[in-house]
Amino acid sequence: MRNIALFGLTIPFAILANVFFVVFWLFTRKKIRFLLSLLALAACYKLLFTVFAFNFGKNDMARLPGRVKIMSWNAHGMGIFKKPHDKAFDKRILDFLAQEDADIMSLPEYSCPKTDMMKPYAKQIIKAGNYKDFRFRYDNTLGTTIFLGTAVFCKYPFRNYVAYKLSAVTYLLQGDVELPDGRMLRMFFLHLSSFGLSDQDKAYIEEVKKNNSSLQADKARSRTFIWKFNHAYAMRAAEADKAAGIIAQSPYPVVICGDFNDLPASYTYTTIRGNLKDAFLEKGKGLGRTYNEISPTLRIDHMFYDPSILKPVGFECNYTPLSDHNPLIVNFEILPKAGN
Repeated sequence: MRNIALFGLTIPFAILANVFFVVFWLFTRKKIRFLLSLLALAACYKLLFTVFAFNFGKNDMARLPGRVKIMSWNAHGMGIFKKPHDKAFDKRILDFLAQEDADIMSLPEYSCPKTDMMKPYAKQIIKAGNYKDFRFRYDNTLGTTIFLGTAVFCKYPFRNYVAYKLSAVTYLLQGDVELPDGRMLRMFFLHLSSFGLSDQDKAYIEEVKKNNSSLQADKARSRTFIWKFNHAYAMRAAEADKAAGIIAQSPYPVVICGDFNDLPASYTYTTIRGNLKDAFLEKGKGLGRTYNEISPTLRIDHMFYDPSILKPVGFECNYTPLSDHNPLIVNFEILPKAGN
C-alpha cells in the first residue's frame, strides 16, 4: 500500500487501454469480452471525467467588460537556467507575458536578485501590463544571489495579502480582489513540493522510455525514484491538508491556482479542490498536459474556481518552449449578482 499513490501515474494509460479493448474485442470471435473492458470503464467513470475533458463548444478568449482573465504559469526561473544566459530569451518571455495581458497573473518559479525583487523583470512586466499590484514570496534560492518563488501581478488592488507557510519550502499566497461590480474574490496561489528530480534523473527516465531494459538493470536507481516519489506524495498530502484548512475559512468566493506537482484524482488535487470547479474540466479538451517532460499525461498545474461567481468562457494551455510548463490561461465571465 505504501506505493499506491504511484498508480495514479498510470490512470490515463489504463483508461485508454480499456477504450481500445472495448473496440478490439468487437472485431474478434470472442466479442463478449468487450464487456470486461466496458465494465472496467464503468467502474472508473468518475476518474475518466477527472482526467479527460470533453468540451467542444466555442472557446472565447475575447476581452470584454464583465470578464476577468487569470493566468498561472510556472516560469522555470524566467530563463535563468538557460546556459549561457540569453537576453533574447528573456525578451521572448516578457513579450509573451505582455501579449497574454492577464488581469491576474501568478508565476511560480519566478526569479529575482536577493537585493531587489523589482529587477530585472518586475518593473517591465508592471509597465507593460499596467499592473496595480505586485507581490513576491521566495521559497528557494539559487546560489547566494538569486531568489526563486511565486510572483503575483494584479490589475486590481490586492488586499489582505498573506503568505501562509505550508512547509519548509512551500507557501500559500492569499489576496482579496474587488471585482468591477464591487464583490470580493479571494485568490490563492501555490507551488507545492516537487518530486525533486534532477536533470540527470530526467535524462535517465528518457533513456528508460527508449530502452525498457535499462530500468531492470538499475534496480538501485529505480528504488531511489520510488523513494523520491513516495516522499513527495507525503509532503504534498500534508501541504494540501494545511492549505485546504486555510481556504475553507475564506469569507469570499475563491479561485485557487498554481503548480500542484500532482495529478488529477490524487489526494492533493481532491483535497484542495473540494467542491470547486476545475477550469480545465469545464472548458478544456483532452488530457490538458501542463508539464512538457517525461510523459504526455502530466497535468500537474490546476485552476479551481467558485461557480457561484465565475464561469469560464475560454481556456488555453498551449505548448511553449519558454518553460518546462505550459501556462494555464482562463477567461472568466463574472456572473450577475444573485437576484439581478
